[in-house]
Amino acid sequence: MVHVDAGTYTMDATDWPLGNNSWLMGIQAHISPDDGSEGATVFEPRNYGPKTLKTGTLYCNIFVNTTGEVDKTFTPRLYKID
Repeated sequence: MVHVDAGTYTMDATDWPLGNNSWLMGIQAHISPDDGSEGATVFEPRNYGPKTLKTGTLYCNIFVNTTGEVDKTFTPRLYKID
């Protein structure tokens, strides 16, 4: 979870082992705006940005949809563009 200021953000998924469109391993992020408006899923596979976000709390869920041992690593990065 991270608090973000209003602006345009993108999530870098270029070095992820299964690519930026895999539902086997990735991130799904939901924002809860500070102004009380309805939250929304803002980042997920095939849709990592750029996105205009309101000021609020960004909740990131890392998921692995597979069985057995996973010998993969990735580093999610959130960048503010403006």
